[in-house]
Amino acid sequence: MSVDNTNQWSVRGEFAEACNCSAPCQCLYGEAPDDDECTGALFWHVEEGEYDGAELDGLTVGVLLYDEGILFEGDWRVVFLLDDRADEAQAAALEAVFTGQAGGVMGAVAELVGDVRAVETVPIAYSRDEDHVSIAAGEVAAVEADLIEGFGEVPGEVSPHPVTAPSMAVTTGKSATATVSYDEEFSWDVSGNNAFLGEFEYEGE
Repeated sequence: MSVDNTNQWSVRGEFAEACNCSAPCQCLYGEAPDDDECTGALFWHVEEGEYDGAELDGLTVGVLLYDEGILFEGDWRVVFLLDDRADEAQAAALEAVFTGQAGGVMGAVAELVGDVRAVETVPIAYSRDEDHVSIAAGEVAAVEADLIEGFGEVPGEVSPHPVTAPSMAVTTGKSATATVSYDEEFSWDVSGNNAFLGEFEYEGE
């Protein structure tokens, strides 16, 4: 992917993902995923953001991820999902930021992507109520997940996480629903497994 980091921009908001590994996901520690395959859906809900004059507040972006073997060895296959409420300028801005073309944290993550299968526009509904997150991306993906508590009834945290800033942590969770139905390769039901909930903040100059 080409990188265009000539614009000053910033986005911040909430992040959620649900994958096929048992909770908590071992991929972050350099271990192979369950069944040696990573199947996950990741979503970023922008609470406040601006890129090249486009205001991004309230919009959501998703990524369907498929990978074999050790996650950080790369060669990810992905499908990007863009919020259908975005106008042309907003859609271009979301794609630039979250595919890594604009640099920043996602620019580093983009180096792990081997194949962008598609960029699709779909209606995305996102809501979070304290310890619960609910996401529906049209007929393509659905996630319902809750935080899970560890020792001392305190939710566990993971830091660093590859798609959040190094100074931020994500909280461990478990999905009640985690389904994807896009095509033959990107189609799974991994409900009842790992989820991560957290915040993100990206910027570029």
